[in-house]
Amino acid sequence: MKKSLFAAVGIVTLAPAMAQAQSSVTLYGIVDAGVGYINNLKGGSVVQQTSGRLSGSRWGLKGTEDLGGGLSAVFTLESGFKPSDGTSAQGGRLFGRSAFVGLAKNGIGTLTFGRQYEPLADLVAQYAGSGTWSPSTHIGDNDNLNQTFRINNAVKFRSDPIAGFTVDTMYAFSNQASGSAGQGFGNNRAWGVAANYANGPFSAGGGYVLLDHPNTASNTGGAVGGASSTTGDDYSGAFFYNLNGGVRRQQIVAAGANYKFGKAIAGFAFSHSELNYNDGSTRKFNNYDANLRYLLTPAFTLLGIYTFTDGRAEGLPGTGGATLDPKWHQFTLGLDYALSKRTDVYLSGTYQLAAGDASTRVGSGYSKLASIAYAGGASSTNRQVAIFTGIRAKF
Repeated sequence: MKKSLFAAVGIVTLAPAMAQAQSSVTLYGIVDAGVGYINNLKGGSVVQQTSGRLSGSRWGLKGTEDLGGGLSAVFTLESGFKPSDGTSAQGGRLFGRSAFVGLAKNGIGTLTFGRQYEPLADLVAQYAGSGTWSPSTHIGDNDNLNQTFRINNAVKFRSDPIAGFTVDTMYAFSNQASGSAGQGFGNNRAWGVAANYANGPFSAGGGYVLLDHPNTASNTGGAVGGASSTTGDDYSGAFFYNLNGGVRRQQIVAAGANYKFGKAIAGFAFSHSELNYNDGSTRKFNNYDANLRYLLTPAFTLLGIYTFTDGRAEGLPGTGGATLDPKWHQFTLGLDYALSKRTDVYLSGTYQLAAGDASTRVGSGYSKLASIAYAGGASSTNRQVAIFTGIRAKF
């Protein structure tokens, strides 16, 4: 009787601790800052302090609670910030990078609700240079493989790997009544799907994302909205684009593959982005990306990336319906040295050459010239060089 009584008391006493052990909350983050040099920024060179050139600086909380039977509750809250001045990124949102909650079932997958990455960012971005080395972003991040924007009001399901396959699907609501002005239920909604296959040294993936009236002024509370959704710096105000309410539909198709051999990982990615505007004009971009990562030593990694973007703009207003064919060649070389498991230093150099109609001025405002991501602006010529160096600490 005494032994039984002591055992019962012990179980009751330990129960809270056992329950706590089955749940966890993790604080994590990245701080990335350094110095950059751009040889031609709107006509002049500049040396500047930079933030997040390799990884966007962030802090976040991840939590999981074991509900039994292989079922868990999960959540993520992730906030972006700029170390250069301490301000919030993603349009000033508290948790602009991610904010979602859901349920995970072992052997099936995870269902989540909230502000999240779209499927291409989850399963395809890893095959492009921009998905592993931010300064190599495709022109204007027109395919979002560098995750420039996230999706609000999203319901997403990501399967657990089955025979090497993983599937990711998402639907994001406009949160607008069907009888409202404009497109109603379809006014600023999004959906997408992607799949990935991994087997030994080989992996591949592909997918599709559609944004319907993204960031429209009549529904800023929809799937894509606010300053955080801008997918490119529109220095010309016309030829290039951002999601400023003038886009009727954006479609992105992307696919890629990686192969690991020895100390190297070779990758290739292709993406096609098409934007249809309310004024009847269109912008199309085909991005070809070849990249190589080589482990020189356990701490020293060398990266080489080449991207070619073949663009086309049709029906541009103010040009008599002119059709333009801009092209961009971009070469990136990166060096990363790990000081520890959590801290590394990096050096990156990027050269971009604008060709075709991207290197000339067509009418008033229809010119792009060279413009490297994160440089801070376009060059006054068809060439631009950017060098970034910095330190990245993870916690």
